[in-house]
Amino acid sequence: MNKLFFYNTLTRKKEEFKPIKKGRVGLYTCGPTVYNYAHIGNLRSYVFADLLVRTLRYNYGEKNVKWAMNITDVDDKTIRDSKIKYPDLAAMAALKKFTAEFEKYFWEDLKKLNINKPNVITHAADKKYIGKMQDLVTKIFKAGFAYIKDGSVYFDVAKYGQKHKYGLLVEIDVSKLKTGASVDADEYEKENAQDFVLWKVEKPGEPSWEFKLNGQKLPGRPGWHIECSAMGQAELGMPFDIHTGGIDLKFPHHENEIAQSVIGYECESPVKFWLHNEHLLVDGQRMGKRFNNFYTIKDLKAKDIDPLAYRFLCLQTGYGKTMNFTWEALKAAEEGLKHLYNQAKQLYFLWPENNGINNIEEGKKKISKKFNQKFLEAINNDLNMPKALAVVQELLKSNLTQEEKYTTLFKFDEVLGLNLNSIILDPSSNWQVEELKIGRERARKEKNWAEADKLRLQIEKLGYMVEDTKDGQRISKK
Repeated sequence: MNKLFFYNTLTRKKEEFKPIKKGRVGLYTCGPTVYNYAHIGNLRSYVFADLLVRTLRYNYGEKNVKWAMNITDVDDKTIRDSKIKYPDLAAMAALKKFTAEFEKYFWEDLKKLNINKPNVITHAADKKYIGKMQDLVTKIFKAGFAYIKDGSVYFDVAKYGQKHKYGLLVEIDVSKLKTGASVDADEYEKENAQDFVLWKVEKPGEPSWEFKLNGQKLPGRPGWHIECSAMGQAELGMPFDIHTGGIDLKFPHHENEIAQSVIGYECESPVKFWLHNEHLLVDGQRMGKRFNNFYTIKDLKAKDIDPLAYRFLCLQTGYGKTMNFTWEALKAAEEGLKHLYNQAKQLYFLWPENNGINNIEEGKKKISKKFNQKFLEAINNDLNMPKALAVVQELLKSNLTQEEKYTTLFKFDEVLGLNLNSIILDPSSNWQVEELKIGRERARKEKNWAEADKLRLQIEKLGYMVEDTKDGQRISKK
């Protein structure tokens, strides 16, 4: 077994990863709040989580990695926007209809990015999990770390800070916290330590569930933070191995998850490894509708860009580094991805025996041990995907046989997730034309007109027509 190393936000250093249960891994990812389309910054988190899960399965096997992800379908935003969109429906019906629509879009986006579905998908508004959340709130209250105020239940951060460290993921000065200073909002100012809401009092026109605590009837709904603790414990037990999410979730969300789990589940540390992906910038600045740079998968498709080009772009930056998105970078990634597809097609179609390996088990015997080891060393070193891509190119330039290159590349794609198999077997594809097209685009950019004309003739000889337009070259069958 090769060693794995991940940067653990909890300890602020890269550490060797060893599962709590030998050979079996439990992983939880904070999923989307389904009130809008996911933008490409959100989606970077799920590309990262998918790469992590694929890497773990590459090491431990498919069946030995359990991946759980939640869908936040009840919180301030989903309630607010469902009431606006469906004012004539009852609160719960509006919430369910509204969130189901955006959850559908979310899974469609993930499919386009070739992100595998988790083993377990939990919904915060599911009655089963609401019960788990109420049980957790009750345990925290009985332990003396929560109080009731105006019908809501709050976690006492100051009291927790007297016995435990609050600020394991980020530095927080609990001494500055005013006793009883509480916040009802699910999301609030970063690094502003306050008592956070575990259970929110019922408000007119909002969905709610019955709840009884300390002899009081407290109809209402769960706070955002309690959801992940309860659902993570329900599906993975506690402690579990890995928790992932975007860096913006470190505080307050993940910090609060730790605090409430330490008390409610009586565990010293609820999660062994916390892994966070860094921000995505657009043209060097934060993404937002006010900056007119809020991009979704639909925006990529509108520009006729394969969403997998975005996945390929994400592979070129380590998950723990800030990634800067530009359309130019995405176009370059798309060109690079097409080139890789054509290299794979070339290996497949020029293979003299039978145009590729149809028997997967036989194919595994042909995998290059040398390059597989190099690839493992890259992905197991805190998911170093840029290094992994370099190994891919080294493989393709090597003196290995067509067979070894193809089967090894096919194996690597179990982690990279670039969907090489379906591209290779696409009956409408012509790798020769695609390769010539990319070369001609490059020649035209460099104003090498003689080379561009030469490549045009080669394309036409293969039975295709070339038309140069203001949007680039258009190639069609004669």
